[in-house]
Parts: sequence; structure tokens; C-alpha cells
Amino acid sequence: MSKYIVILLFLVGFSAHLHAQSSCERSLNEARADYSNGNLYAVPGKLADCLEDGYTKIEKVEALRLLTLTYININQQEKARETLIKLLNLKTDYQAIRNEDPSELYSLYKKIDTDIKYFFGITFGSNLNTIGVKYRRTTLPFESDQYRYTPKISIPQVGIQFLYPLTKNIIAGAEIQYQNQKYSYTETNDYGGEDVTTITYDSNNEGVNLNLVLRYMQDFYVWKPFIEIGSTVRTNFSYEISNYISDFDPTADEENINETIPVNSDRVIFNFALNANLGTMIKLGENYGEIKFGVSNYFRNHLNEQARSEVYTSTILDGMVLKDDDYTNIVYQITFTFNLPFFNFQ
Repeated sequence: MSKYIVILLFLVGFSAHLHAQSSCERSLNEARADYSNGNLYAVPGKLADCLEDGYTKIEKVEALRLLTLTYININQQEKARETLIKLLNLKTDYQAIRNEDPSELYSLYKKIDTDIKYFFGITFGSNLNTIGVKYRRTTLPFESDQYRYTPKISIPQVGIQFLYPLTKNIIAGAEIQYQNQKYSYTETNDYGGEDVTTITYDSNNEGVNLNLVLRYMQDFYVWKPFIEIGSTVRTNFSYEISNYISDFDPTADEENINETIPVNSDRVIFNFALNANLGTMIKLGENYGEIKFGVSNYFRNHLNEQARSEVYTSTILDGMVLKDDDYTNIVYQITFTFNLPFFNFQ
């Protein structure tokens, strides 16, 4: 029995919705006819009830436009302005177009501040971390030049972005971003004959970046190409060594080690970079997508002065075999952002 009651209530509600929808469509059609026939004072009353709750978004935009034109033509300019602002708040990318819309509507539209006040975005991307060895720290108890740092792609890097227009073309930006920086290391030591040892591991440096940028952007409405330069302050959380394999005799029992090395006195907690990016915003409905390619040059060594001076102390897994080199890194990255624009129509 209860099932039939639920079905009945649903049908009654659905029927009421259809009736209200049909009634609002009829009221909008009647308002259009009144406006066309010059019966302007009848238009606001025809639209009032459904403007509160009844029209779809598309219908409401049309109704507000019609109401704005009505107020303009009956010389109620302040009401026309208020109504057009309601329309813009409902559909933030609405534009009155010159030579297409009535001139009085276009003139009123141009008097309203429609500039974007700021953007708030969510970012997602990946990076490629390259290592530049500044000083080679020897592997004990021998020295080897047969080593290689291999760049690795890290996914994901995520963050939030805030953009604030200083002028029409100059944008100040700030981004807080979680980012991994990865690489692989291989070292081979050949003593002649079959006496060859290898050491390999993967490195993963986790941290958070604060990116501050200045962006020069051209506004073509649908797309907004830009270039930007800035700086990065990075806080390192930890350095993770994984897949560590060494067949050198003193560490033969330390194969396949996975260990997280906390940031300590051997490694810098803060690092700094200069960055440059090239990209564009692309209009997605009332919002903007963004894609940019960039490079960050970290110019501070990852080992601090104390660690670099410890000639006879290992810094990798305390294995007394492999040392951290004194290096800086350049990180190439691609970032996708979904930006929400915010306005203050007035």
C-alpha cells in the first residue's frame, strides 16, 4: 500500500512541476508579446512570479534581459541597472554586443564594471626532474666516474592557485603546490676482469612549493595567452630511497632497501628557485581552464655545508659506500588548472 502512496505522490509532484513549467513558459511568451506590442507596463507583472522560482536558467536570462529593456524604455534607469546586474550574477559571461543588441542595452552594459576581480583555481600536473652535479663526492673506499642520474617523471603535483589582476594585462599570482622530485641513480665500478660492482637506487623528494609569479596576459575573451616569471620557496619534507641495490662486498646484505630519510642536518629544509612559464587560459562555459609549460631552476645545493664537508661519512642509508653528490636541479613541468573567476558587478 505504501508503495502506491509514494508513486501517487511522485506523480502529483511531477504533474505540478509540469504545470508550473508550462505556466512560466506561457508567462514569458505573453511578456514577449506585450513588449513587442508596446504594452511595456504589463511586462514586469507577467515575469515577477516565475523570476523568483519557475524559469530555467536560460529562460531566466531571457526574462531578465527583457525586463531590463522594459525598464530602459519606461525610463526607470536604476531598475534597469539592478536587473542587468542580476542577469550578470546569474550568467557571469553574458555580454551585450554592439550592433547586435539594442543600443540602449549595450550602453547600459558598458557602464557596469564587468572586469574579473580575481581567479581561484585547482592545479594538477607532472614534472621531470633533472640533476646537475656541482661536485662529485667519492664512493668509499674508491672513486668512480661511471655514474648516471636519470630524470624521472613525477605524477601528480597538485595545488591551489590565486590570481589577482593588477592591470588589464598584468596579473599577480600565488600557488601552494605539493610536488615530488624524482630521479634514478646508477653507478658502475670496473676493477678489471670480472670484478664489477653496481649500485642503483631511486630517489623521491617530497615537499611543498610556494610559487609567486607575475603574469603578462593578453585577453581575447575565449582564450588568454600568457607568459610569466617568478620565484619558488620550497619546503622539503623527506627524501625517500627505494630499490636500493649494491653488490659491493661490505653491503652485500643491504639489497632492495626501501627507506625514508627525514630532512635532517645533512639536507636542506628550504630550497629556492627561479621559474618561467608559458601557457594560455581557455574559456570553459563561465569558467576558465589553463595549461602551462614551465621550468624551475633550483640553485641551492640539496646538501648543506656540514654534510658536504663530511668526507668520510656516508649519507645514503649509512651504508659506508654511497654518498650524496653536491647537486642542484632543474625541474620541467606541465600544469593544468581549473580557474573560477570572481566578479563584483556594480
